[in-house]
Amino acid sequence: MHSFSYLVKEGFRNIWTNRLMSFASIGVLICCLLLMGSAALVSVNITNVMDLLGGQNVIKVFLVDGLTEEQKEQMGEIIKGVGNIDTIEFVDRKAAYQSIISRMTDQPELILAIDDSGDFLPDAYSITLIDNGKYSETVTILQSLDNVYTVSDKSDLAAKLESINQVVSVVSVWIVGLLFIVSLFIITNTIKLTMYVRRLEISIMKSVGATDWFIRLPFLVEGIIIGLVSGLVSFGLVTYVYLTATSAVSTVLSAGSLIAYSELWGWCLLAFPSIGVLVGAFGSLISIRKYLMKEGGLSNA
Repeated sequence: MHSFSYLVKEGFRNIWTNRLMSFASIGVLICCLLLMGSAALVSVNITNVMDLLGGQNVIKVFLVDGLTEEQKEQMGEIIKGVGNIDTIEFVDRKAAYQSIISRMTDQPELILAIDDSGDFLPDAYSITLIDNGKYSETVTILQSLDNVYTVSDKSDLAAKLESINQVVSVVSVWIVGLLFIVSLFIITNTIKLTMYVRRLEISIMKSVGATDWFIRLPFLVEGIIIGLVSGLVSFGLVTYVYLTATSAVSTVLSAGSLIAYSELWGWCLLAFPSIGVLVGAFGSLISIRKYLMKEGGLSNA
């Protein structure tokens, strides 16, 4: 325990001795973590918006005229049985007429020109799908049903939504991966500088029989501290930026378009320090291993 305490103190001493480079590393790692976190949060929110738009991508199944109430109810059951149906709602012609009129309040002369009975409109079922990837297939089946006059086909919109969702996911993964590599590079060079400054001391320690792990631990502690501090600072900055952005964007987008931070802060608090510590520890181990191999090979300890 005495040796462990000594080695941990040495890790803190390394940071203070090379504080300029350590602070620079913390600053760069904070930037990388901010970009990684921002990319992940943007991806999550765009996916959420895509899901909301997909849920609003309503299909209208218009029925032929002359059906009895019983036949209309039977059509509802048949449509449900098609599969891939998330929600279904019957919209009679009078309700559809009132919906049209409510959107034309600024055009009274046009309202007067329209037949006020609403009989010219067909009855319809308004449905949403479970999987928009099967949009075209589902629409084809609906169009083939008896007593169906026509189906509103927005397959182009569904395909675009699905394509955007996939592109955002792939781009976010690449951004996070590249920034992770950049972060490793920064930590690795910081630890290399510390080892260069202490190269004589390390050589003496190896000469008197110090194990590789005895030499590794102070540098490992240094990398972990740099990663932990960077992660906590990044978490605080992302929290401030996300809350500010949410407040600003909420005036433009509808409620629920962005995920509330109360649902994300726990994951962020876990992710930022964890990724920072992982990058710091892994970068340190890479640097130390290369240095020890260069200086005479790794021992068995």
